[in-house]
Amino acid sequence: MKVGTDGVLLGAATDCGNAEIILDIGTGTGLVALMLAQKSKAKVFATDINEDAFKLAKYNVEASPFSDRISVFHSSIQNFKSEKKFDLIVSNPPYFTTNVIAPDKNRALARHNLELTISDLVCNIARLLTENGRAVVIFPVEQSEAFEQFAIENGFSVKSKLIILPRAGMNPVRIITEISKSKTETQVKYIAIEKQERHDYTTEYKELTSDWYLKF
Repeated sequence: MKVGTDGVLLGAATDCGNAEIILDIGTGTGLVALMLAQKSKAKVFATDINEDAFKLAKYNVEASPFSDRISVFHSSIQNFKSEKKFDLIVSNPPYFTTNVIAPDKNRALARHNLELTISDLVCNIARLLTENGRAVVIFPVEQSEAFEQFAIENGFSVKSKLIILPRAGMNPVRIITEISKSKTETQVKYIAIEKQERHDYTTEYKELTSDWYLKF
């Protein structure tokens, strides 16, 4: 599995605040869990339904300086059990909903909502989040709108949205949405990844991700 821009953006943009216990749903390589461990002192739990992803995330965690604070579980979020609820929940979930499914099962699970629908995600966030907790997810625009609507219907408020443009002046491709159970006014920000040329990154993107990209 590759390290994708979506995961880097989610990990970089998520404010850990004073979170003491964090859950990463669908951890994949373990990237986001590792980034949040790096930027906080929290205990991080990471789950993935895919066995190969679970093994890879576990390997990456054990090779990191944060192995004593990250626990990786081979489990769907629907079957995941925890004695404690979480201050912060993050997810870079599967998002393709077309009928054209990737032929490789592992890739299909990672990229399509075969095992985790938007309603499943919201319901399990509600089940596992503390009363004052926050959840932060990244989706393409269309799925983000569906996630936001379903979250609101289930008692959440949208705390913030980071709208991501591939290049300055282009239409958005991703939205990082932060929800909570507290009533709040939505804060909206925009960020472009590149200027007009390939690999010519904007100052804002460099500032956001410089703690993780060696080239910045």
